[in-house]
Amino acid sequence: MQIIRDLADVAKLADPELRRLIEATIAALSEDDPYDPAVLGNFLIVEPGDTVAELDEQMGFSILANRWTGIRFDAPGYTQHFEVLEEHAGYFEMVFIISDDGYGVEVFIPKCPGTDPNLLAMCARYATLAIPDVPLL
Repeated sequence: MQIIRDLADVAKLADPELRRLIEATIAALSEDDPYDPAVLGNFLIVEPGDTVAELDEQMGFSILANRWTGIRFDAPGYTQHFEVLEEHAGYFEMVFIISDDGYGVEVFIPKCPGTDPNLLAMCARYATLAIPDVPLL
């Protein structure tokens, strides 16, 4: 799992799609003030082979269950506990606002072999298709 807490780390990302997605988020968060990960949050990049337990430990709660009710995504009564879950070409993008001051964590989950199947199942079930950026004429 990669944790991006510094703008310099974004430029080092090898995957152009992932780099573009994170850069777009940082640009949106920087409209009023410069992006400060200590204030606004960071990015987690799940890598093939990472376990859900490792992700849960990093997040501080179970990502597969509603963090207030404890109901798992595949059980009756589950309600979404993320603010946004979008599907991109190679990734799912899941956003959590952790505190009332707006601090959040954005999780990128690759759509590839080696990614936890339960995590991919939850994403496939609840994600909305991201609207691609369309240049203005």
